[in-house]
Amino acid sequence: MGRSARAQEPTSTATPAPTATPTATPTPPPPPKESVAEVRVIGDKGDALQKVPGSGTLITTKEIENAQPVDVSEMLRRVPGLTATQQESNGLRLDVGIHGLDPGRSRRVLILEDGVPVAVNPYSEPDMYYVPAVERMRGIEVVKGSGNILFGPQTIGGVINFLTLLPPEHRRETAEIDAGFWAGDNCSRGNPCLLGNVPEGYLSVLASHGDAPSEHVRYILQVMHKASDGTREESFAMTDALGKVVFDTGDSGHATLKLGFRDDETQSDDNGLTQQMYLKDPRQPTLSPADRISQQHYDISLTHEQRFDEYLKLTTLTYAYRTQRVWNRQDYDRNTPGAALLPLNQYDYWVGDPTLTGGAMYFRNTDTILGRVYDVAGVEPRFEWRTSTGEINHTLNFGARFLYETAHYEQRTGSTPTSDDGTLDYVFDHSSWAFATYVEDRLEARPWLLVTPGVRFEEAYFSSLVSRQGDADVSPLQSTGGTAGGVVPGIGIVAGTPKVNVYAGMHVGWAPPRVTSPISPKVGQSTVELSPESSINYEVGTRITHKRLLHFEGTAYLIDFDNQVIASSAALTSSGQLTLVNGGATRHIGVEGGASFGLGEALKIRPNAIDLGVRYTFQRAVFEGGPFNGNWLPYAPDATLVAFADVEHKSGVAGEIAWTYTGEQFTDSTNTLNPDATGRTGKLPSYQAVDAVLRYKLRGTGLSFKLAVKDAMNQTFIFARRPDGIQVSGFRQIIAGVRWDWDAGPAPAAAQ
Repeated sequence: MGRSARAQEPTSTATPAPTATPTATPTPPPPPKESVAEVRVIGDKGDALQKVPGSGTLITTKEIENAQPVDVSEMLRRVPGLTATQQESNGLRLDVGIHGLDPGRSRRVLILEDGVPVAVNPYSEPDMYYVPAVERMRGIEVVKGSGNILFGPQTIGGVINFLTLLPPEHRRETAEIDAGFWAGDNCSRGNPCLLGNVPEGYLSVLASHGDAPSEHVRYILQVMHKASDGTREESFAMTDALGKVVFDTGDSGHATLKLGFRDDETQSDDNGLTQQMYLKDPRQPTLSPADRISQQHYDISLTHEQRFDEYLKLTTLTYAYRTQRVWNRQDYDRNTPGAALLPLNQYDYWVGDPTLTGGAMYFRNTDTILGRVYDVAGVEPRFEWRTSTGEINHTLNFGARFLYETAHYEQRTGSTPTSDDGTLDYVFDHSSWAFATYVEDRLEARPWLLVTPGVRFEEAYFSSLVSRQGDADVSPLQSTGGTAGGVVPGIGIVAGTPKVNVYAGMHVGWAPPRVTSPISPKVGQSTVELSPESSINYEVGTRITHKRLLHFEGTAYLIDFDNQVIASSAALTSSGQLTLVNGGATRHIGVEGGASFGLGEALKIRPNAIDLGVRYTFQRAVFEGGPFNGNWLPYAPDATLVAFADVEHKSGVAGEIAWTYTGEQFTDSTNTLNPDATGRTGKLPSYQAVDAVLRYKLRGTGLSFKLAVKDAMNQTFIFARRPDGIQVSGFRQIIAGVRWDWDAGPAPAAAQ
């Protein structure tokens, strides 16, 4: 089973480097004209990775088709140095960490879709509450080295760029339906069952249409809807739509217009199990069945490329998007020390063990309604100029970005657990103006040596206003404003050929301070002043590629933070949620590597294929100085390992199996070993998961079939103890699907 990205695999069009002569000044070769205007982090040329000044990974269309993922985290876990989880059964929340950085809400990673930021507010609230659907992707690019400075504002961990579908060159139709269930929800640890007693249903339907009505215009439209009862009885429904038009704007210009829409309606609690609940029944239904999220995301972007001559081009990216969300959460109390509990008969219900301190939760007859509206607009002109000085070829990338973002928050208290309206508690508005500029020069000092220095400048202006109780005549207003700026230099060196090379790099990591976190919207809550984050990042590594038989990349890295903002269990809010605090100096050190081996190619059994792959990371992320000196950072596992094998037979039968291991990790700065009664703290043991998929393509019909099993081991495990308690995963999901692709193919040549 494939995606709509079929036949969009990047092709290798590497151009040999020119050889300098004593009698002539070398001229850099003109690049081939791109077929579509888009912003890439790595690129699709055969030597693209060699030119990246640092470690990088490209997940291709074929890899996505083979794995048949249900969410993007499944593919991101195959990138060395990354940890990735999606906290809802529909993948509504994505947590990605790089090199031991806290993965919470992916706020330490710059995530893009076709070069456009995805975070709700890239500067003031860089959280991932909207996650692009994996069904709209044709590839994923990841860069972790000094190449980060071309993008921002986050330059600490790395850049992830999701590549969406391309319009076809001729008419193409696709229809797909998947149906399945989560199995084993009523199974216990001592009584595992194959299919489960009460399976939770899952259905996904997808349709796409693409065409090229003329040689100057191409387009694609895709609509997908999926719905499920979900795991732990948390149902969801998602509708995703994507439209893209590629058109010429002249003899030397072309543009891409993209429109996107997403609607999520899901039950979504913000509390987890207590330790005793988990030990008794890790598969029990959600504790807050009244909690729900309604979220919509709208986006539009126009990417225009103008080539002035064969050496100079301008790519201009203009975009705007809105994310709006209403989250209804039933209020609750915990029987923790110092908690002011109501008389028992005033609660709606309670769960857990009230005789155990911290072991029970008491749900009130009220709810909190959190309304959020985020708007972002930006324009980014990006120049690429190829020139030479003497015998040195240059590829200069320089540009700027202007970005404006706003956020509007409303919080209300409802009179029932399912209220959609209520008493206004507070209103909070903030806005940010940001300007960034950068320049990077890739110098080809020798045909085998690339040196790439660069620098980025960031400047942002923030303003915020809070009405604590929604009434300016009664409650005091809390306003704030300020600026934040950073200078982000970097340099990378690559020596060798596209097939065998070594690389090294250094760059400064920088992230602006969060504006929303320091402002306390509730009377009596303390205010935490967060600082910008800064680090110095080093890496050294090598890449080896031998035909289609072998590809290997290995990297060693070191990151030194002056200040890293962390989620602290010592600063829990009254509702038990973590807050962000200045964590001080930290150090991250590790090695990572990945290898792919074409066993079928080695055995010369083509057109059959056997492909093997492995990705490994070992790391230590610790505090340097202060009260937690030497302790591990929260949610930084000591090791991760992914291994997979994919087999294809010429008959059309194919299959893949993947095994994932995540090492042990701590969940707080004090490195608490034993879990407490609330489930909020305690060391996380290592866990593993197995995914498998069987594919069959009925040749000549356009039909293909799949049977996928996700988390095939059906062994529950704890993947987090936040925001407020134990979060469980490991539920087996079984999906069967059928897909039909019709491709008109190129028009026949006219008779002469």
